Parts: sequence; C-alpha cells; structure tokens
Amino acid sequence: MAVLIPSKLDEQQLDPRVARSRVAILRATADLLIEFGSAGVTIEGIADRSGVAKTTIYRHWKSRSQLVFDAFESLFSPVTQAKREGPIGAQLETILWQLTRALTESEWAPAVSALIEASDRDPELRQLVHDFLLARMENGREVLRQGIASGELRPNRDVNVAIGMLVGPIFYRRLVSKEPLGREFAAEVARQFLSGAAPTR
Repeated sequence: MAVLIPSKLDEQQLDPRVARSRVAILRATADLLIEFGSAGVTIEGIADRSGVAKTTIYRHWKSRSQLVFDAFESLFSPVTQAKREGPIGAQLETILWQLTRALTESEWAPAVSALIEASDRDPELRQLVHDFLLARMENGREVLRQGIASGELRPNRDVNVAIGMLVGPIFYRRLVSKEPLGREFAAEVARQFLSGAAPTR
C-alpha cells in the first residue's frame, strides 16, 4: 500500500530524493506503530528500518508526536465525498459498515488502540487525532444535515452529538468490549438511532 506524503506539503515542490526519504520514514514509522504500538516507535528504530539518518528525520519533523500521527495518517486514502442517495437509514448503515470494516480489516486497524492510548498522555497527539477524526466524520455529519433538511430526522438534532451516538457503539466494541463486529450490528445501530431521531408521525 502506497504511503502518502503529508498533504501539508506540495509533493511536486520536493526534491525526489527528499520525497523518497519522507516516504521511507513514514512507512517505517507506520510499521513500528502497527507492530509495537506507540511506545515502540523510536527515532533510532525508524532510522534503522528506513535507512534514513536520524538528522534527516529531525529535519523533517519537529516532534515525535507529529511524526507518529503523520505515519498513521499516511495509511489512509484521501477523503472522498460519499454518495448521498436513498433513504437516510441505508446511508447511515453504509457509513457504519464502512467504519466497521476499516476498524477490523484495514492496514491501519492494529494501530488504532496504540494511537488512542498514546494520545491520552500526549496533548499534541490528542489534538491531532481529534482534528483528524473531525474531518473524517464530515461525510456522516453531512448525511445527517441532509436528513434534517429532508424531514427524515427531527429538526432539533445536534449533528455532532448524533454522529457520536452512531459511531460510538462501533468504537466501543472494537476498543473496549471486543464483541463481534459485523454488518448486522452496523445495521442495528442505524435502526436504533433512527427510532429515536425520526420525526413522530
């Protein structure tokens, strides 16, 4: 899986050698995060695995927290706008099923617990993770906004609270209870949410 150069940099403006070094550093950091958790990610280990000098790593990243987060983020595809067609229940079920698959089957899934645990002790990393999740959940919030506009949801719904109610059970099973996750569970979460959020007829 290709590692993406952080979006904050313009890849075309980078010297090819610098770009290759950054990709190698991010790949090595991501591998260490997946294999050993945040505590196992050291600059020495990254240098050994990537073949890039420690001085080069320090030159590109001002903090270890930023490097760990950039490596995690590099495992994701760019955010694309989801198709918003059909009943809101079906759309929410699709979003939750995609999240379920990502948290259980994707390359980055093993790193989620490590990153969240590390962010509890690292304010910089915690803010980075918060901003990342905020951006990643925007598709879901937009589906909820459209559901309110179309009358499928009650007009007094707070979309930020609502998205937490939807994804919370998925994250809880993945990170806390370790109960099975599947499409049926995603569909049930969507159904129960709608039972309390749909207008009273």
